[in-house]
Amino acid sequence: MKTLCYFLLSVFCFLPLFAQKNKLKEPEHKIVFHIKDCENKQMLLTILFRDKYLLRDSALNDGKGFFVFEGNKKYDEGMYTLVSDQKRPMLNFIMNGSQKFTYNMDTTGNIMNFSVMGSPENAEMLRFQQRSTDAHKNISEWGNKRKEFEETRNLDSVEHYTEKIIKKHKEMEQFILEFIEINPTFLFSKMQKSYQEIKIPDPPVLEDGSIDSTFQACYFRTHYWDNFDLADRRFLHLPSFEPRLNNYFKKVLYYQEVDTLNKYIDLMLDKAYPDSLMYRFLVEYLTKEFEHPNRIGYDAVFVHFAKNNPIAGKCTWMDEDLIKQYKMRVEDFESVLIGKKTIELVLADTSQKVFYSSYNMPKKYRILWFYEHTCSICKKESKELKMVYDSLDNIKQLNFDVYAVNHTDDIAGWKKYILDNGYQWINVGGNIGNVDWTKVFHITTYPQFYIINQNKEIILNRNISKKMIPKFLEDYERREAEKEQLKSKKE
Repeated sequence: MKTLCYFLLSVFCFLPLFAQKNKLKEPEHKIVFHIKDCENKQMLLTILFRDKYLLRDSALNDGKGFFVFEGNKKYDEGMYTLVSDQKRPMLNFIMNGSQKFTYNMDTTGNIMNFSVMGSPENAEMLRFQQRSTDAHKNISEWGNKRKEFEETRNLDSVEHYTEKIIKKHKEMEQFILEFIEINPTFLFSKMQKSYQEIKIPDPPVLEDGSIDSTFQACYFRTHYWDNFDLADRRFLHLPSFEPRLNNYFKKVLYYQEVDTLNKYIDLMLDKAYPDSLMYRFLVEYLTKEFEHPNRIGYDAVFVHFAKNNPIAGKCTWMDEDLIKQYKMRVEDFESVLIGKKTIELVLADTSQKVFYSSYNMPKKYRILWFYEHTCSICKKESKELKMVYDSLDNIKQLNFDVYAVNHTDDIAGWKKYILDNGYQWINVGGNIGNVDWTKVFHITTYPQFYIINQNKEIILNRNISKKMIPKFLEDYERREAEKEQLKSKKE
């Protein structure tokens, strides 16, 4: 009994020590903002992600203008903004590995009055902001002066202030380069570097003495990400990343062929792969961008990307169901990609006794037109197709025929529909044929529209305005002729 009492007494004696130890445990982050004359009751801590600010924390005013963010878990690193409870941005700053510092500021927003202690990176960022603010103030004042002298046509003074503005811009450009060089490991320096333009060398001279006209554009595409560390997830929380990414796909690569686009996507993903979070972000971005592409033929980009990333097992965060969805989408797309040879269809006409092959092509091109004769959209677009068909036939310029496939069990209604509308092209359908064409062409909605060439290869795999068919075929022939010219030059 005495032994038990001694044991319990010992335990209770140590409890205050353990409690004190836990109480004195150092927080993982403690960030203090002292805002002079601040009457706001609360400040919000937000992190930049894409084009939005996500709320990460909040702190109350202690009555003396101190807002303390303290906790036992570190924040994600990146660009943060302190926002008032009235949704007014107060300050941009960097959250890095060292998350214990104090920022002194006021409500005027005059950054010249700000100071920071305990964070060398934010101290340097503040120095950068103060220098930039001062330069912008000078340039603005000189710009106003120049405008005044332009109105009075005092050209000497105009030239004077123009030179001052140019000189200040050059000073800031040099300051930024030196800042990056002095602080190479700072995230803020990496952000500033990411804003620097890629330096493109002069194009080489070819053997025939001409300048390589494609060199500089190719160099720019290849080195586009040189100033970004795509293996650093913190770039997801910097303002330079999202615009750069969108510019790459919506401008720089927008008019590139599928093979070229695939090449640069692979290069980009290889750079990001070491960082699972950045890689995951880009995989999700590319899925959204190319699963339902706006441009003709870009479904092939999705197929290439999906086969080499999610389906290849690189996306370890994905479960089996999600990977299965990627596989199903690839299966839907792959057999009907532009350039693929179509499977021959041998389907019955309205008699359900006479069969016609989709491969028997009297014209240079053939339209495969899948529809339902009771569908209102199909009716409308069939009439539009007939107008183009008839107008070209009347002027002896019809270079395609139509293989119209009706999805129906109502043979009598189908016959009447054809007769009433005068569709003289090949009309097939019903339930008799050599293959299940709905599965072969992955048709789930109507109408669906393909154009194939004399090699039975798909050259268009999506619906377009029927008025655009002649223009599309004209552009296709021009592109093919250009490819042949390039091929002959290389040979």
